[in-house]
Amino acid sequence: MEKSINITLKVWRQRGPKAKGAFETYQLNNVSTDSSFLEMMDQLNEQLVAERKEPVVFDHDCREGICGMCSLYINGHPHGPDEDITTCQLHMRKFKDGDTITIEPWRSHGFPVIRDLMVDRGAFDKIIQAG
Repeated sequence: MEKSINITLKVWRQRGPKAKGAFETYQLNNVSTDSSFLEMMDQLNEQLVAERKEPVVFDHDCREGICGMCSLYINGHPHGPDEDITTCQLHMRKFKDGDTITIEPWRSHGFPVIRDLMVDRGAFDKIIQAG
């Protein structure tokens, strides 16, 4: 049986690399605990668009735990509460009804913020290409 939870999200918002960023708070209701974390982010963006607000920019590609594009800090931990998984492998069943979840981009000189939760992975991509 599918369970749903209501959560509060504190999401880092930043209009561009040189812009000053800040956390914005959102209430998200009826989040399926079977959803992945990224599916929950999609649900948030659908809500924001319906409210005529700007969706949160975040990066993802494979959604299978392979590429690393979805890397986020969740409640102060890389990829969230579990070890040895990527953000896209995290499911909402790890959270409880009424939880507040803080979502931030990778904060590193090597990964500057492009917008909101999306960072420039150029340095990492160069390392991968070099083999």
